[in-house]
Amino acid sequence: MENHYLQTQNIFKTLIEESPSPVGLYVGPNLVIQLVNKAILKVWDRDASVIGKTFIEALPEMEGQPFVDILKGVYNTGIPYSAKAARVELFVDGKLQTFYFNFDYNPLKEDDGKVWAILNTADDVTELVFTRQKLAESEERTRFSLESAGLGTWDLDPVNDVVVWDARCKELYGFSKGEDVVSYKYVLKYIHPDDRERIDQTVQESLKPELGGFYDSEFRTIGGEDNQLRWLRCKGKAYFNDEGRCIRFAGTALDITEEVLNREEQRKLITLIEHTSDFVSLSDLDGNVSFINAAGRRMVGLPDGDINRHNSEFIMPAELARLKDTINKTLMNKGRWSGEVLYRHFETGEAIPVSGTSMLTYDPLTNKPLGRATIVRDLRAEIAGKQALIKSEQLLQNITGASPTALWMSDDQGLITYANKTWGQWTGQTYEQTLGRGWLDCLVDEDRERAGNKFVQDLGARAAYKVEFRIRHKNGKIHWCVATGNPQYNAQSEFIGYVGSCTDITETIQKDIELQLKNTELKDRISQFDFVTDFMPVQLWTAKPTGELDYVNKPTIDFFGLPVADIIGPEWLGNVHPEDREGCIERWTRSLQTGEVYQYEFRLRDRFGNYKWHLTRALPFMTDGVIAKWFGTNTDIDEQKQMQRQKDDFLGVASHELKTPVTSIKAYAQVLGAMLSKEGEGKKAAMVEKMDAQLNRLTNLIGDLLDVTKINSGRIQFNKTWFDFNAAIQDNIQDLQHTTNKHILVMDFKECGQMFSDKDRIGQVITNLITNAIKYSPHTDRIIISTERENDEITVCVQDFGIGIPEDKRGRVFEQFYRVSGSKQHTFPGLGLGLYISNEIIRREGGKMWVNSVEGQGSTFCFSLPINQDTITDTK
Repeated sequence: MENHYLQTQNIFKTLIEESPSPVGLYVGPNLVIQLVNKAILKVWDRDASVIGKTFIEALPEMEGQPFVDILKGVYNTGIPYSAKAARVELFVDGKLQTFYFNFDYNPLKEDDGKVWAILNTADDVTELVFTRQKLAESEERTRFSLESAGLGTWDLDPVNDVVVWDARCKELYGFSKGEDVVSYKYVLKYIHPDDRERIDQTVQESLKPELGGFYDSEFRTIGGEDNQLRWLRCKGKAYFNDEGRCIRFAGTALDITEEVLNREEQRKLITLIEHTSDFVSLSDLDGNVSFINAAGRRMVGLPDGDINRHNSEFIMPAELARLKDTINKTLMNKGRWSGEVLYRHFETGEAIPVSGTSMLTYDPLTNKPLGRATIVRDLRAEIAGKQALIKSEQLLQNITGASPTALWMSDDQGLITYANKTWGQWTGQTYEQTLGRGWLDCLVDEDRERAGNKFVQDLGARAAYKVEFRIRHKNGKIHWCVATGNPQYNAQSEFIGYVGSCTDITETIQKDIELQLKNTELKDRISQFDFVTDFMPVQLWTAKPTGELDYVNKPTIDFFGLPVADIIGPEWLGNVHPEDREGCIERWTRSLQTGEVYQYEFRLRDRFGNYKWHLTRALPFMTDGVIAKWFGTNTDIDEQKQMQRQKDDFLGVASHELKTPVTSIKAYAQVLGAMLSKEGEGKKAAMVEKMDAQLNRLTNLIGDLLDVTKINSGRIQFNKTWFDFNAAIQDNIQDLQHTTNKHILVMDFKECGQMFSDKDRIGQVITNLITNAIKYSPHTDRIIISTERENDEITVCVQDFGIGIPEDKRGRVFEQFYRVSGSKQHTFPGLGLGLYISNEIIRREGGKMWVNSVEGQGSTFCFSLPINQDTITDTK
């Protein structure tokens, strides 16, 4: 008996599921959705997750619409409710859309007459309603145009050039009531500019007797007073005397604006119908077809133009009796028929199952039937889909039988009525041993009572069941499982038991235990990291790959005197000196984007409000080629900065104080040399000349020291003018050529034109690069100086073939006081300031300097400058 009941229930559910019409079952006063088929889910644009929800929970957009109240009324009164073409707002495809349905709410009652559920059936008539609405709107516009149109008359006397017309015609031509129009030359005044020449030419042609004198044209006018655009159709006739001269030209004007607009709307409607995917046809009351859209012709295999057929030709011969006895009679009596029928393919003879609707069309004035319109939907794809679904369900049943998860069912008493093979494969139980409460025997003793009590408790509450327990496999091993079950109800909302599953989670439990151990170990390491970093004297911090600080050590907190929350994240920037903030952010952003090492000097505000200089440095920690975290330090360099400032001040003062006595000594030496030369003391004079050369070196060194102090203090001056760049460089090279007899300075110049810069400072850089090239290439005799211009930038290079620079030293040659060390370099004198000064001059002029070098083969020092540096500001 129970199997018969389940079989009956499954048949009922299958019938509902396979129904092409939307069907839903709502249970109880709260209208809980118990059953829905695919058709209604498609209409709602929802999935099966709506089952178990109330009607308003599943369709919240129904709030404010009448359907919930109607459903409750049907439930409370037991009176069915039907509606035709009812408007419904549904949330479909991500937006609220309007649909129209024929639907029925039928109450389902128990034996005592009490309503327990409502069965909802429906038919989507949205496209039909929209089509009818558009047709009705088009017909209404056409009818209104015909009823409201008025003719205007005009009469032209070509002999006397006099125009006579009535007020309507004058209005249609765009003239106001007060405007007088008595001559033809004024008639064209308000005709649309695009039509004026054409109409004038048409009128002139109509006044020629050999063409018959007939006039018929359409054109636009624009009202001079109301600026209204009108379409007119003008017809007229010219009358000629015996000499062929036109003596009268008269006719009518009709406002066809609505007609033109209607033609456009009809064109759009026909385009819409032509592009719909459904079969659409029109025929007269006798069934003679006058129109079939493109989709319809494709569906039945009719070529274009072949539409002069009777509607009986479109259906299979076996359906002819039904067409005559049922379909046509229903259509003529009720004005509409809907249902399924078999169409035929004209070329292959194939039967085409369709779902169609035929309706009468009516005369808008008499409301008498004029013909019939038919819309049908090809069901072949839908039927194929249903067949595929049946096959997929069969496949699903086969897969379920071999599922790695134990599946089970119970009755309303909690006794197991079904378990798949997986449970027996795990436990070694036979199917009969598992049924009832036999499954509990496979649980370990410590878990059996807890799992059983939990099942009894959830069974009594009709609640979802979930519990973890251990079972003993037939091989003796213990496995962890999680069992879940969902309560099931029949069509009468009666609890009938559980459907559930049991999943082996042993591997997951083991991973959780391993993860807990790893987490504990990680926490210990983090604690050790915090302990070590808190005792380090420097400020330590870490940052996310996005650049936000997420950790600082205790010295950092002590320095700022702020809570951690005010330091990590983006808050730390508020403690950077305002003058340093922009450069700090720019450099940090570049490192985040490129992964380069971050290094920058800036001032940080301590807990007392004082700014102190710090050197910050951060390295990226990479995982699988991706930055996982940044580790950085802030080192207090305030004392070094103060000492640097004191050193710069000392060098400035010392250089300035040395400059005066050195100048005096140089003057005395030059006088002494001249006196000795005059007295014939050539040997003594030569010694004085060597002393003068050493004084020149000392003067250059003092000049370099003064330039360094000016650069460091930001007081270096630039006097910019326009000058011929190549000519200026050539002057410097010629002066330097006189200082060396061994080296030939080769000029490889390309046209560079004028440059706006400090000519002397650029000369100072050129001089430094060439003297360095001479100094560091003692065993070669050639130095190449090249210039070139590309776009708005000039590049200069000085190439020597001397000792070169080791690869690991190239990056430091532009540092202050840096001299390349090595077995050869120590023999060359100098303070290591020339390249530093040159680089700073070029940088502050808006350019850049670099070096390419191979040890033992020579070096090439280059710099580039923008041609017009008028807008470039000094960089400190």
